Amino acid sequence: MVEIAGQAGVVRATIYMHFPTRDALIDAVTTKAIADATTVIEQAEPERGDPVEALQRVISAAWQTLSRYHSLVTINTRRPYHEIRDHHGPALAALQPLIERGQHAGAFRADVPASWHLAMLLALIHTASGELRNGTIAQDNVESALLASVIGAVHTASPAPCTNG
Repeated sequence: MVEIAGQAGVVRATIYMHFPTRDALIDAVTTKAIADATTVIEQAEPERGDPVEALQRVISAAWQTLSRYHSLVTINTRRPYHEIRDHHGPALAALQPLIERGQHAGAFRADVPASWHLAMLLALIHTASGELRNGTIAQDNVESALLASVIGAVHTASPAPCTNG
């Protein structure tokens, strides 16, 4: 809380006046981050165009918005999964019609439920954020790796043959 107050340019008492605990502050910032991501998802028009292209457009837009929140993602991934999923409800709800549309169109795998695809998207975005923060993937490569992983996981096309032996 001291560090947060310092970065915000206020005294610690000011932070505690608005947020009695660290968890309350994290919940408030998480709610703001999810609201920002949900707005961006909706503005990216997930209902427009080919489902694969729409998913790429939406994930790219959301990723760019979430770039401000990588530290928060790191904190939140330490929380129990049900808490993470509950916080992400609005963003996942904005994505669900796109996933279902892609499944009905035959573009996305229908052998798993839409909820599975959404959970996988959440996990991949959190993993990409963690890998970026750990320095195991460069800023210039993380978005394209994320998009390739997402599309590879949801798309109905046959996977490429393994060339690693």
